[in-house]
Amino acid sequence: MLEYIILGILQGLTEFLPVSSSGHLVIAQSLLKDFHQPGIVFDVMLHFATFLAVIVYFWKKIKTLIKGFFGIFIPAYRVTYFDNRFYIWGVFWASIPTGIIGLYFNDKAESLFSSTSMVGYALLVTSLLLFFSDNKKPTGTITLGKAFLVGIVQGLAVIPGISRSGSTISSLIYLDVKREEAAEFSFIMALPAVLGATILQLKDISMLDYSTISNYIYGMLAAFLSGLVSIHFLLYFVKRASLKIFALYCLIIGVISIIWL
Repeated sequence: MLEYIILGILQGLTEFLPVSSSGHLVIAQSLLKDFHQPGIVFDVMLHFATFLAVIVYFWKKIKTLIKGFFGIFIPAYRVTYFDNRFYIWGVFWASIPTGIIGLYFNDKAESLFSSTSMVGYALLVTSLLLFFSDNKKPTGTITLGKAFLVGIVQGLAVIPGISRSGSTISSLIYLDVKREEAAEFSFIMALPAVLGATILQLKDISMLDYSTISNYIYGMLAAFLSGLVSIHFLLYFVKRASLKIFALYCLIIGVISIIWL
């Protein structure tokens, strides 16, 4: 049970910090020699727990977006729709390339979850993205074109070691989206992708040993709580500090993964 809780905490902290939660799970699971799971179902369930953390943390914004979506059809919410239409359609357009890439690479990506050296090289890519984006001073906002492009980036982040939050936030900063808005949009645009990945992995749930289900629940609860802390920290950090510290961290962990693991 302790191992599942540790993995849950690790997932929650690294899901939103730009250091690749999937890469850290691969490394941690490689060190836990007795850990087994059908496919990557435990990893996906931890991602679902952090999906719930995003909903709780950004509930006010998400509720507004839901009202705005229904404003397409309901006149009472029409003003909310027009005030948030670029954000609503941005999430939609970002989800299209993410879904296509995710479906195409689904089986291929699963095979990468057994390679710590591959994770190491991907972490080096994440490090470079964070390092070079940190020098930008963006002043713009989300557009449909920017959302579509960052959706492609999010799809490629299925590779363990490529930080989803790090790569998407860095890309949005490169595309001149203000830092705070880039972080918020990165979290919310992930919701359809994580929900879709969870549905794809439901086929493996029947293969679970019932004696481990309680451990899965403990791990998910740990991921949910640590995820809330991680979101709050990153939003504060993106606005007020440098991302280079995360770039250095990814560089160090990447080199260790390639050479020693």
